[in-house]
Amino acid sequence: MLVLFETSVGYAIFKVLNEKKLQEVDSLWKEFETPEKANKIVKLKHFEKFQDTAEALAGKVKD
Repeated sequence: MLVLFETSVGYAIFKVLNEKKLQEVDSLWKEFETPEKANKIVKLKHFEKFQDTAEALAGKVKD
């Protein structure tokens, strides 16, 4: 399974290494308390950086 995560500087694609841990949603945050713990569950596969601020804001929903 892949997970897409958007940040203010770009998009990250992670591969899930341990899907069983994702089923325990009430305590999922505990698995990401440290980088070492997070690395046991997900692995960064790709990061696509926005070219500039205009591109980063292009996806903003208009009010």
